[in-house]
Amino acid sequence: MKTSPLFFLVTLGTLLAATACSHLDLTPESDPERVVTGTVNLRADLTLPPDAVLVVRVIDPAGIGQVRAAAVKNDLPVTAGDRAMAVAPVEQVLGEQTIPAPTGPAVPFRIEYHADDSLMRHGLNIDARISYGGRVRFRTANAHVLTLNNASYSHEIWVETAR
Repeated sequence: MKTSPLFFLVTLGTLLAATACSHLDLTPESDPERVVTGTVNLRADLTLPPDAVLVVRVIDPAGIGQVRAAAVKNDLPVTAGDRAMAVAPVEQVLGEQTIPAPTGPAVPFRIEYHADDSLMRHGLNIDARISYGGRVRFRTANAHVLTLNNASYSHEIWVETAR
């Protein structure tokens, strides 16, 4: 039995259209003004000097927000900016809290930041650093990723000796 090329093309077009429609996301965007809370955890036996400063930041590690802003400002398509960022990624700080003289093995933090859903789907990082004596002494050793799925939870960030 021989099938007509027109029948084949119509069938293929229908399958492609049905596949494309199955990936539509009809969920409304959430409010881009967000807050993340949690604790920065230190070793229990660690006592910090009085001049210690803890800085906790929410970071866009790939600088995607900067790429979008540059594309809108310069009327460039986002893809052109993406290629440029692939060569030289720049992390962007979206929110930050500075805590002078942190005490205790668990230091609470609260950071307000602005990130739309597409940026949250990409994933952000929470970074913590403790410095004193003019040097960073402790920092997060492993990336702590912040996404749409875990943004509303309290986060535990562990810091280790900076090397």
